[in-house]
Amino acid sequence: MSRLAIHLGAFTASLLLLATADHAVAGSPRTHDGFFLRLSAGGGTANTEIDVPGAKTKLDGSTGDVNFAVGGTVAKNLALHGTVFGWLVSDPDVEVDSLGTGSAEGDLDLTAFGAGLTYYFMPANIYISGSVGAGKLSFDSPVGDFESDRGLVGELTVGKEWWIGGGWGLGLSGSFGFHSIPDGDIDENWKGNNFALRLSATMN
Repeated sequence: MSRLAIHLGAFTASLLLLATADHAVAGSPRTHDGFFLRLSAGGGTANTEIDVPGAKTKLDGSTGDVNFAVGGTVAKNLALHGTVFGWLVSDPDVEVDSLGTGSAEGDLDLTAFGAGLTYYFMPANIYISGSVGAGKLSFDSPVGDFESDRGLVGELTVGKEWWIGGGWGLGLSGSFGFHSIPDGDIDENWKGNNFALRLSATMN
């Protein structure tokens, strides 16, 4: 099991625990300040391809998707955070020019580390968040493993949260991500994008 799959399970369990927590009595209007922590997990789709002359290869499929952000508020409703994010595709579909299509047994995953900003539009508690950093692609299969060099990975998220008590909020979000990552063995980059819908839990 890959590291991303383990993180997905842990984050999902955390969200379920928070969702069943007792709701605090609402007081004065809530504000975003101080320490910032957001856990989010969900699913979507992702693809990546490498353009090698005569053997252009594309992999895609349904994903498990995670995003973990921790930092602090630096201005009114604005948080600066470090972000760990990525996705995993089990048994991705494969298309190779001149060879046709099929599927590959194994797990394709992208894991990235970077920095980001989250801004809340209050009092609606709708936010926009962006992160950019460095990430790797890896493929674990019964016939062999692959790991790329590090490359550029970015993500943009729009979400809505509802206060549930104390400084916690639960929400829903949609994200778009992209990557351009050197293969490592050849002088070409893996490029692609991903989309995801997530549940989130934020303390701020």
